[in-house]
Amino acid sequence: MPQEHTGDLLHENGAKVKVHPCKWDNCTMHVGVEHRHVAKHLQQRHGVNISATNEETHRIPCLWVDCFDFQMKPGNLPRHVLSTHLEERWICLTCSELFSREDAFRRHTQEKPACQYARPAVSYGDGVLEIDTQCFDGGRSIDQNVICIP
Repeated sequence: MPQEHTGDLLHENGAKVKVHPCKWDNCTMHVGVEHRHVAKHLQQRHGVNISATNEETHRIPCLWVDCFDFQMKPGNLPRHVLSTHLEERWICLTCSELFSREDAFRRHTQEKPACQYARPAVSYGDGVLEIDTQCFDGGRSIDQNVICIP
């Protein structure tokens, strides 16, 4: 995993971070699984203008391996990558309903009185790795179940 991209990510979140291999146009890096990390990666590593969302914006295809989605505004790509390729799901801990995006979960909490104060759990599909940045000597992680980067 190239250190140049994960370096700031590994130091901003405390002990553990989640990453996924980027499969955009044969990229060999890993990207954090938060919207801002995906957006930053697409912009810095793949030249995608993620701020382009207005109606006049030229649409581009998703270049993720095996993606056959239609062309979309570049500003919508981070959300597309998270929900489609990283299979991010938001689960309401009050009623167990599943949502593909955070905004849908937030709308749910506003529209369903019983879930007004609900907290979410977030899950991801296969391929997401959890990295433990607090290691013992010898590269062993504290809980032994995650990759350790000293």
